[in-house]
Amino acid sequence: MRIERFVAASVVTFFFCVAAQAAAPPPLPAVVAKAVKEVAAVCNENGGKADMTNAVKRADLNGDGIEDYVLDVGSVNCDGAASVYGDREKGVLVYVGDGKGGATEAFNDMSYGMTLEGTGPAAKLWLAVSGQQCGKPPAKDFASENFCDRAIVWNAKTRKFDYAPVSTVKMVQ
Repeated sequence: MRIERFVAASVVTFFFCVAAQAAAPPPLPAVVAKAVKEVAAVCNENGGKADMTNAVKRADLNGDGIEDYVLDVGSVNCDGAASVYGDREKGVLVYVGDGKGGATEAFNDMSYGMTLEGTGPAAKLWLAVSGQQCGKPPAKDFASENFCDRAIVWNAKTRKFDYAPVSTVKMVQ
């Protein structure tokens, strides 16, 4: 009876371990992991403790069926040095996965926030931007600024992401 219980407990433990490994996302490509470390270092060097839990989003943004990576500095929590990344725009970097465990940087800009919309090949990244990036003239001061969400789109020729045309922005009220 003891052997049967031991075997049963071992089998259950095995399946829990397999399920936990299956649920864990694959490791980040080296170039993405390096960028994550660099962002965390800014926080840590200023006396904070970087929580990178929500810093990287995964989605197929160029529709090739391979996972891409978005590093959103605005999603980093720097406990103890919250203002280290600034109080307005924050960096957003997009890396295109190669399907072999690597990736290449394909977009790098500043944003007031980001939204990942949809899944699979229909996934789209929207960035909160202002002024001329929304097709509006610059405001006299920040309080009067115009803000919008503007998508990025894949340019197969350059193998980079660019902003979608201004005509597609969603103005923020």
